[in-house]
Amino acid sequence: MAGALVVSAAAPAQATPYCDKGFEVVGAIEYTYIHDLGGPGGVLGCPTSHELENPDRVGRRSEFERGTIYWSPATGAFPVWGAIGEWWARQGWERGPAGYPTSFEYAVGNEIRQNFQCATVHFQPRPGGSHVTWGENKCV
Repeated sequence: MAGALVVSAAAPAQATPYCDKGFEVVGAIEYTYIHDLGGPGGVLGCPTSHELENPDRVGRRSEFERGTIYWSPATGAFPVWGAIGEWWARQGWERGPAGYPTSFEYAVGNEIRQNFQCATVHFQPRPGGSHVTWGENKCV
């Protein structure tokens, strides 16, 4: 038919509840949770929230027992937890100078690092169970 426009809507994301707690995990956050982090038996444990809108009104997050997975259209979905997550929280999370996470944690020598849009955050254990965490600005 000339001049006809056919539009096909994609099926909505299927939410999956985990750990019998009723909290659902969806989309790219769910992919990261299951495929990269081992799901409920992995490092983050069970979800403790449904997907939430971030204060910047751009990104989303799902909270878990031992961390949070953050997603934005510019960066994708990456987890944040532990001392690096505490450092990022003190900076103002995604609205702070570091922006959203852009990588998983990774080891370099005796450090654990994680990249953000405008920072690399370093975690270094110290003798006696202490540690030091600092950020290196990448956006001048």
